[in-house]
Amino acid sequence: MPDLGGNMFTCNNYNLLVFTYYLKVFIASCMTVIPLIYFEKIFIKLIKYKKENGFINKYYLKKQIKLFFPCFIIFLLAFILHNTLNNNVCYSYSSKAYRNYFKVYNSLKNKDLDLSTKNGYLENAITLNNNIKENENEETKVEEIKKDTLNLNETDYNKQNKVYVIDGVFYYPQYRYGNYSTYSGTTCSSNLERDRYNNPFGYNNYFYTRLNAFIEEASKNGYKITMSGQGCRSYNTQVKYYNTMTRGRAAPPGYSLHGFGIASDLEFYQSDGSVCGYGRNDYNCPSMGWAHENASKFGLTFPLLNASYREDWHIEVINKIKY
Repeated sequence: MPDLGGNMFTCNNYNLLVFTYYLKVFIASCMTVIPLIYFEKIFIKLIKYKKENGFINKYYLKKQIKLFFPCFIIFLLAFILHNTLNNNVCYSYSSKAYRNYFKVYNSLKNKDLDLSTKNGYLENAITLNNNIKENENEETKVEEIKKDTLNLNETDYNKQNKVYVIDGVFYYPQYRYGNYSTYSGTTCSSNLERDRYNNPFGYNNYFYTRLNAFIEEASKNGYKITMSGQGCRSYNTQVKYYNTMTRGRAAPPGYSLHGFGIASDLEFYQSDGSVCGYGRNDYNCPSMGWAHENASKFGLTFPLLNASYREDWHIEVINKIKY
């Protein structure tokens, strides 16, 4: 597995990922939980003292306040350490990578696959989520995107639906309430040929290339899978879904990856050509089982398999980050 730029914590194996994840949890606790516990104990002591004596002696008050200084030092050191380590890719994305690892692990543990294949998927789950900023040149490119996204040509092949692709990583806007330019579904092309799309649906070119290769490989293995013709979902369409579907089923308008053209809803078919219906699973719908097992090989993932509203059809890119 590749080393991510020689950082102290490279997340290039499971043990490093776990260490970094729990380090982040510990530091977060030092900044939040410990100060709250200190404050609560001091507050309770003051209330108890006043209840017993009818007033709070200023010397007692000073004594209790002094007890808060060690807590403040702990908070300050944790805050400094957090901000220092946050520049490290593994530390910054350890929570996401950790969750993704166990999501992939849970999806694989009951599959009839040999150990080396399973380990390959698990390694991929770590690598693809952290394969970001591999060199200084790429870091410079990312910073350029953050500083100025307005001077780039809207028809540039590497900027479609406000998504940039740098060394295989998909960068899409961070949603900012009130800033319409950051909402998904606001830049779906009205002229695909003019805007240099390589597909008739409006998917981001790079996502479509992955998705199409994935579907073609499924076909070679005897499985029929089709992608949604709604390649880039408009903002207004997302509003309609959000207002008409059960709460939790559709992403809030502006948030959906469908609006950036880097997600799709798939249809799975049985060997007789019929669509896999209600109650399907990876075993009674083999095409879906194949898709869930092989998506990561193409840099794709099914992130909603374990969601409260399970969506076994929703597929998107793995290696993505907001700018």
